[in-house]
Amino acid sequence: MADPLLTVTSQTAPGAKRREEPLRGHGQKDRASSDPQQSLQEAVSLLGSDDWELKEKGLFSIQHLAGSHSEVLLCRLREVCLALTSEVTNLRSKVSYSAIVTLGELFVTLKKDMDSEVDEVARVLLQMVSNSPEFVRKAASQTLGIMVENVTPARAMTALMDMGVNSRPAPVRQCAAQLLLSLMQRIGVTKLAGTAWAERLAHVAGKLAQDCHKDTRHYGQEMVKMLLTHQQFKMLLEQSLSPRDLEDILTRIKKEGMANQKAEGPSVKEPVKERNDGSKKPQATLSSSKRWIFDYFVLRLSDSHKKVKQRALDVLAEITGALKDALNPVIIGLVEGITKNLNSKDARVRGAAVKALEESIAHLDQVSLLKEFSYQWNHLSGQALLDVTERITVVQRDALPVLWSFLENKALPVRSANVRTVATKLASALYKVMGTQLKKCAASKPAHVRENLSKMLGW
Repeated sequence: MADPLLTVTSQTAPGAKRREEPLRGHGQKDRASSDPQQSLQEAVSLLGSDDWELKEKGLFSIQHLAGSHSEVLLCRLREVCLALTSEVTNLRSKVSYSAIVTLGELFVTLKKDMDSEVDEVARVLLQMVSNSPEFVRKAASQTLGIMVENVTPARAMTALMDMGVNSRPAPVRQCAAQLLLSLMQRIGVTKLAGTAWAERLAHVAGKLAQDCHKDTRHYGQEMVKMLLTHQQFKMLLEQSLSPRDLEDILTRIKKEGMANQKAEGPSVKEPVKERNDGSKKPQATLSSSKRWIFDYFVLRLSDSHKKVKQRALDVLAEITGALKDALNPVIIGLVEGITKNLNSKDARVRGAAVKALEESIAHLDQVSLLKEFSYQWNHLSGQALLDVTERITVVQRDALPVLWSFLENKALPVRSANVRTVATKLASALYKVMGTQLKKCAASKPAHVRENLSKMLGW
């Protein structure tokens, strides 16, 4: 199932042959410049030109310098990388491709000296993995692999978790998931368990293992299998996932493993044939069909056409009450689809998202659902932030950090009156559940947080 385009290697990307120059990724040993400082200055000036051919000349010059005078690039590394990332998104695909190739050369040559540039470069390259010409997409995928192979693993892993895992386009999530898995395999589960982001990694693995995209889900499941071999990660997974979610992941890992031994993938006609033959296990058949259908249905919740998006949300609201807990295996994709439409400027799309949200709250497993809403809260703004906050008070463990964030004035821009109303409702609900324990929890918070809480609850 591994996509050869994303394999972590410094070899040439297959198919990336549209340009005359190869995507080498080995660090070029070019003829040394007699005045490398002057050559770099000229290259940077060429990148600022409006003539795309001059830009290409500047990019090739930087590639040459990377192989022969890397120390010169180090002196102006930030400036050079900003210029390169700007050209990665150039509308002329030939320039974009050359800029991506050049970044690969810098990673190979400068290695960990590129650590400071990982976040910005990863963000831009992941953006190019989706909605780009095929040869540009392949180049971006390979350069990301070169980056992962050469920089400090912790920097690469953090960047992928920050910018790849939660991305809306499925190809970006798939790319990030495969690279994360390769990093985990290289670092080893024992070393990973001793890192500060072990808990987050467990959450990410569980999330990817339930992704609506088949290949992304495969890489997530491989991550989960790896983490389960270590006792600490096993505990973190059990804390991050509900027992039902973890059991579902393990069941699907086992089923997909058996399926892979028999064939490349299940036939679409098999579930229908089983039902028509009067199988004694219709529920298993429906579950298999449901997963296949929702791999495509969830994507429609983010469709670029408003009418398609609205209709998908309407259908989701209609079927949630009928399917109920049977939707738990796809709950992550559904929550993402709903929350991303709560701020829609189209009143009909927003209305459909609100209805889907209400139906989900009414019929789905609340612990799993609200845990995922709490995770999404950190990525929300505007009315969506308020809509979700009002619905997570049931789960004390997840709702309490949200309350502190409101009281610390970290809520994203919305009308202040609305924020106060929702925050007060949240504080009151938690006080009703926790009583004086809420005061004890607040005691360790800054003075302004305690003061805001006291005003809200009339202490």
